[in-house]
Amino acid sequence: MTLGDKIRACHNCEIRRHQLPVIDEAAEGDKVIICVDYTAPLLPPEERNAPPEFDRCFPAGPMLEPALKDLARFGYSFYGAYLLKCPPLSSGRPRKPSRYELENCFQHLLAEIETFKPVGVLMLGQGVYMNVLPLLGLSHRKSYGYYFNIYEHNGFKYIAAPHPGTLDKLRDNIPLYMEGIASAVRRCSEE
Repeated sequence: MTLGDKIRACHNCEIRRHQLPVIDEAAEGDKVIICVDYTAPLLPPEERNAPPEFDRCFPAGPMLEPALKDLARFGYSFYGAYLLKCPPLSSGRPRKPSRYELENCFQHLLAEIETFKPVGVLMLGQGVYMNVLPLLGLSHRKSYGYYFNIYEHNGFKYIAAPHPGTLDKLRDNIPLYMEGIASAVRRCSEE
């Protein structure tokens, strides 16, 4: 049974009943970066019971494309993941996940990390890193500008970065953000 099959077989919480978990294809190479977004999107009803095409379901991918293309030139490959593989819903609308749902799905993220042995885990947005770090037993440190903090746990490095979807709202400098992502990934490889 593959990792994807194990995750899709999960029925430990109620959110799984809405649709199949959204997971990426296997990562390739020895310089893998796992990009973690908060929660899987709710798919159209006709697509909820079939494994979805991941690239279409990972909105952060296109937003990160400049940094990912730059890093790909140096042999990095990317695996997209969600902290929550299924969307939490209430009356058919997205809602904030419960602590139990986060903890339940976190075991799947840890399995993805153990399987792909990434150079770094890029936690995209406060919703991700403010939940992942405590689950790892780590405390968040404030970062300044586009120098993103790197945390280490069990030999894996975790990068806390703002979600690229917030850049337009904050009128941030997108090239500086992309360079910050690329720099943090390179720092993970060097340390």
